[in-house]
Amino acid sequence: MSAFYLPTKNNLLKIKANLKLSKQGHELLEKKKFILTVEKNKYIKQQKKLKEEINKLFEEGYTALNNASIDIGIDELINISDGIKTEKSIDIKYKSIMGVEIPSIVYDIQDLELSYGLYSTTISVDETILKFIQIKRAIIQLAEIDNILFRLNKSIQKVQKRSNALNDIIIPNNEKIAEEREREEFTRLKVMKKGK
Repeated sequence: MSAFYLPTKNNLLKIKANLKLSKQGHELLEKKKFILTVEKNKYIKQQKKLKEEINKLFEEGYTALNNASIDIGIDELINISDGIKTEKSIDIKYKSIMGVEIPSIVYDIQDLELSYGLYSTTISVDETILKFIQIKRAIIQLAEIDNILFRLNKSIQKVQKRSNALNDIIIPNNEKIAEEREREEFTRLKVMKKGK
């Protein structure tokens, strides 16, 4: 049997201190869960707005692509798209919200270098390229928000499990043990008084 479970005054004080600490921990976990939920709701609103924007951008982009393919032909568009260089300027940095690592995508906006001749193209080609650059930026933002929401959800679930364990198991057990120890201490003191 562990010395912690012996019915002594010192162990009773330790159990009461442990119970107090457990209750404080539960309060802190509930506050953390509240803050994370507020952050999550903020990002859900951003996600919804961004999805609507992306849908609109895709409609405009496909309309511009259709106009460009009518103007210069699909084969010429494929040649132009093969000549556009891909950007490799995405970097991920992390910030912390209540101990949760949140990714922040740093995306350098580079000037578009024209890699196609202006003689055989029309303004609809330029509009198409610019529209799909906007789509790419919006998709990068959406990926960042989706990742943030995933991490926040995982963290909220973890905090909820810990909070429930404290509230439903640890705190009631400690209260029960403290109550038993207080009765034992009371009985022990009564027996000692009778002995004197």
